Amino acid sequence: MQKKYLSLMTLLLLQSSLGATSLSELVESGLKHNSVMQKSNLQTELMKAKRKESRRKQFGEVDVVGSYTHYNLPRTLAPIVPSALSPGSSVDTTQDLFTTGIQYTVPLFTGGALEQQVRIDEIAEQMSHSKKKLSREELIYNIRSFYLSALSLQELETAQKHYVNALQKLKAKIQSAVNLGKKAKIDLLKVNNDLVQARGNVAKTQSALAMLKSNLAAITHYKKIGRLEALEVKPTSQNVSIEQVDFNKLERFKLQDMEIEKGKMVEKRAKASQKPQVALAAYAGYNYDLDQRDPFEKESLWQIALNFKWNIFDFGAASAKVEQAKIAELQALVQRKSTDEGFRKLFAKAKSEIESAYADYRAAASQYNLLQETQKIEEARYDTGISTLNDLLLAKSKTELARAQMIQSKYRYQNGVFYLEYLLERGEK
Repeated sequence: MQKKYLSLMTLLLLQSSLGATSLSELVESGLKHNSVMQKSNLQTELMKAKRKESRRKQFGEVDVVGSYTHYNLPRTLAPIVPSALSPGSSVDTTQDLFTTGIQYTVPLFTGGALEQQVRIDEIAEQMSHSKKKLSREELIYNIRSFYLSALSLQELETAQKHYVNALQKLKAKIQSAVNLGKKAKIDLLKVNNDLVQARGNVAKTQSALAMLKSNLAAITHYKKIGRLEALEVKPTSQNVSIEQVDFNKLERFKLQDMEIEKGKMVEKRAKASQKPQVALAAYAGYNYDLDQRDPFEKESLWQIALNFKWNIFDFGAASAKVEQAKIAELQALVQRKSTDEGFRKLFAKAKSEIESAYADYRAAASQYNLLQETQKIEEARYDTGISTLNDLLLAKSKTELARAQMIQSKYRYQNGVFYLEYLLERGEK
């Protein structure tokens, strides 16, 4: 009898799936339109831009520079050379000096600070990809979870309508018996009361289903969600253990490892600020005389300089930065351990939920099979007058309850499987 019911439900669901909204369609729409994924995509692009910036800084920069200065005493337009001091020579001077030129500066040695910054930004970009992958997995699971909840209510609604139809048939049979004087009118009132309650349950289920579809539409941005396409769910015993999981392949652990490596790079960058800094600066331009005597007089000049800087004392500011970087690295190590512990707990919880739902499904399925037989017997006993209508209605309500528990445990099992796939990052596979 259980097999007949499952076959009937499968046939009905397959027929109703024609033109229905599928899980794959909702997942695809969610990954494309959900704001969380859009933010994640933008964050990845931002990290790419930052990495590009840090790499370009190694090549220095070219600037167009200019200035205007008024002096209280005249000054030369260009540095004085010995030939300018010979008898009969003249030296151009001005109190209003305007300069324009092109300047190129490039760091030659920063103690490794620039190199470490490039590596930090590379790690940050890799981390953004890992976070994006985890965001996709989380969104897929959320969509799946909502979908299963809605699908459970959809199947429950079908079962409840089937129960309403059964009560309507029973009511019609009792009405005929009452008209013939074979049954008491109280039986008609009792079945009518159960019928009203059953219809109320259908309305509640439909309301809850509509709310879940609204939630699905909100996170997927799917325009119109109709009847949901059925999923083939066959609860079986899951034989998976934590020992089979390769933590190094999971993005959540890769992310923590990269955070630790990033902490080491930040510490090296902080230490680099305590080392000598050498930079090259090249300049070519003109100095203009803006005083009233000769406003367009100018002198050209160029220069190349090596600048050296070594911070030997800053009241402990650099050392404090190094200490902060070390603490951040230790925090990353602790977080890695915390992630490991949390993952093991969630894995055990997911596995327990799957096993519990599987046991509940088997129990409910067996109970439903037995209660169907009991219901048939009670129907025959009531028709012959051996038992009362209360016995028959009780048998029907128990059968309906077992069917509802079977539906709920089936989808609770599948939700556990989906959650385990989320933990193992297999949602997109």
